[in-house]
Amino acid sequence: MTKFYNGNIVEWDWGNGTGTGKIVHTFTSKVTRKIKGAEVTRKASKDDPAYLIEQENGDKVLKSGSELKAAG
Repeated sequence: MTKFYNGNIVEWDWGNGTGTGKIVHTFTSKVTRKIKGAEVTRKASKDDPAYLIEQENGDKVLKSGSELKAAG
């Protein structure tokens, strides 16, 4: 699995397209964040971190490393 760092631009499958954003925080243990009124939880670990990602429009998403790939 690819390891990502804060500031990396990543993408993920979303609906019929792709979401893109910049990693702003990395988590290596279970994390829950309230995003747009909904609680989102990821079971992160050192082997499969979770990432808080900020999209170009300012929205944030919480994704597992296994859901991501390098943009471009």
